[in-house]
Amino acid sequence: MTKAHREAPPYSRAHPGVPWLIVSDLDGTLLDHFTYSHAPADPVLRRLEEHAIPLILNSSKTRDEILSLRKALDNQHPFIVENGSAIFIPVGYFPNCPAEATQHGEYWVVEPGAPRGRILEYLQQDQQTHPAPYLNFAAATTAEIVATTGLTKQQAGQAQQRDYSEPLLWQGDEQQKQAFIARANAAGFRTLQGGRFLHLLGNTDKGIATTQLKKYYQQYSDVPCQLIASGDGPNDLAMLEAADIAVLVRSPVHPPPEFTHHRLLTTRKPGPLGWAETVREILTDADIFSGPIYRK
Repeated sequence: MTKAHREAPPYSRAHPGVPWLIVSDLDGTLLDHFTYSHAPADPVLRRLEEHAIPLILNSSKTRDEILSLRKALDNQHPFIVENGSAIFIPVGYFPNCPAEATQHGEYWVVEPGAPRGRILEYLQQDQQTHPAPYLNFAAATTAEIVATTGLTKQQAGQAQQRDYSEPLLWQGDEQQKQAFIARANAAGFRTLQGGRFLHLLGNTDKGIATTQLKKYYQQYSDVPCQLIASGDGPNDLAMLEAADIAVLVRSPVHPPPEFTHHRLLTTRKPGPLGWAETVREILTDADIFSGPIYRK
């Protein structure tokens, strides 16, 4: 995806009478688990733009991380950060600013989650009575995050600049983890297990934010929006539940989480290759895509 970065276009329907939305996880789904490459999905991403089908990135990643990826993908659509903690909508993308949003620079921002400061304060209090069998990002060095995740130094720095959540690299046993989760839930927080980290955040998730954003699209459509959601981990399940079509992307490192849905597809291949193949098949069957997708 090498096109020059464009100004955010206003939302337009993808197809006469059938507005499609695609919401996607990143790591292990649209990005390769090992290399973080999106190259296998690029032909489908180009076709989505040609048909004006919004691709909404919905990840545990931070605002700065997703902004970098959106630039690389030439993506101009709303996005959801830190496991559903905040929704960023380019100013002017919809005809009106959502009532729940506040403007921060170039974005209307809706914040279903909790500020990171309150989360870190809770962790500090919890550690006073319960030893911390985990490494959290706020206490980690950039070098430790690089070694743990395989991110570059720049990417690791972006991952540390969190606003709404705290990733924990769990180092204790399962009993300790479940006890920690119970204490966090009782204090009004939520935990989500990602591919590598246990994420501590406010009382939200990817599904809550996805449903809220879908309502904004629906306000400007005279027919029901059809939502495709894709992910590979337990923290994606709420997002998949909110979808009309759920795509469970195979992982090269763990089996698919147990999940049932009235329209569930599990990819044959892992990562962005499986994502692209399945999304292409869905939209071809719906008569949205036609003709060869791989072009010279």
